[in-house]
Amino acid sequence: MSLKKVFKLLPLMYLIFVLSIFILATALNRSDAIGLFILFNISFFAYTWICKFEYSFKSILVLGIIVRCLLFYDLPNLSDDFYRFFWDGALIHEGINPYSLLPTQVTELDLPKFSHKALAQLNSSSYATVYPPFNQFFFWLSTFTVQPLLSVGILRIFLFLTDISSTFLIYKLRPRTTLSSWFFLNPLLIIEGVGNIHFESMMIFFLLLALYFVSKNKFVKAGFAWGLTFATKFIPLLFLPALVFYYKRKFSWVLISIALLVFSITLIPMLTNQFSEKTFTSLKLYFQHFEFNASIYFILRAFGFWFKGYNIIETLGPCMAFVTLFLISFGAIFLYYSKKSLETALLYSLTIYLLMSTTIHPWYILTLVPLGLLSGHWYPVIWSFTVFWSYFGYDSAGYDLPIWWILSEYIILFGAIGVELKKKYAALI
Repeated sequence: MSLKKVFKLLPLMYLIFVLSIFILATALNRSDAIGLFILFNISFFAYTWICKFEYSFKSILVLGIIVRCLLFYDLPNLSDDFYRFFWDGALIHEGINPYSLLPTQVTELDLPKFSHKALAQLNSSSYATVYPPFNQFFFWLSTFTVQPLLSVGILRIFLFLTDISSTFLIYKLRPRTTLSSWFFLNPLLIIEGVGNIHFESMMIFFLLLALYFVSKNKFVKAGFAWGLTFATKFIPLLFLPALVFYYKRKFSWVLISIALLVFSITLIPMLTNQFSEKTFTSLKLYFQHFEFNASIYFILRAFGFWFKGYNIIETLGPCMAFVTLFLISFGAIFLYYSKKSLETALLYSLTIYLLMSTTIHPWYILTLVPLGLLSGHWYPVIWSFTVFWSYFGYDSAGYDLPIWWILSEYIILFGAIGVELKKKYAALI
């Protein structure tokens, strides 16, 4: 096909991209597996076409803004996490620390600013919230209105603005329109960020802001941004080994000290008498009971069933956590002495964590996308396509994803990683 015909098809691809994501994010439920499969594949095809042939930063920006604005039309349809956000925000409005009580302990309280539908929709209602206090501030803001759609809209505005800001930061770090488009138009980012209100979008912004300040040798500002990255999601604490090695000792410790100070200050609201017991129980639940769309863990679990005859997650989960920390620390040292970029070290750290994790929800891998683009790795974009397949296991009776879907996801992912490693190794020799 000639380039002239390719560019003539771009307006059609814009329309297909917008409509497929809009219908997927507003008209379907998690149990509509066939519809989700068709529309996500269509949106990803259009996304790939547009990013490959559209070189106008303005066009990319306008298209990404339009499709995100359309998602304000309805409540999230693929995730019910926002009900927990409402619940935590409502408790704060009433002067109640959300870390001090379980939802089941406050069912008789009068919460006039809160839609009581949220309590009935809470997942893990018998466990304490694990969302950081920094996020709780936004949850509190969202419950100034009793209208669920307006509350969701308030949260979406912040994630909408962070997506736009992240796109400009990527362009500042790597002045190439194509990289910005691969990030800003990524269907998974749009659906899971502004669509389903997952705060990975905000975490990505603070992470990119920190990397931008580092590129300008502004380590104090970078430390502040890193602190907010940790405060938004706890997972980026895994990046600390890389930060230790990637700067001269003086600048490294200035950055890390400021980051940990900012992070510690944001944690003050969690320091209640009940926090240690309740939140620790919730975190223990995650590491020793939750298992969803995992890769290496599922393989090891199968051996556990074979040798032990039962699910060994209670021992395997913590063991894999310790192995993960070792691999991340060793990898940070190795990549530093191999003269790889900081973005590569961060990408490696998060990839190892996710591959060793017991639970991989689609939005968990969003942070890999900008790190991959900045370090020249494309497997995160491929994973942002295949990880969506985990939604195909939902039905009216619960969740049951055939093992061949999971195998397909990780065979493609490991194949993509293998191809990239082979090319980079071949380039070295």
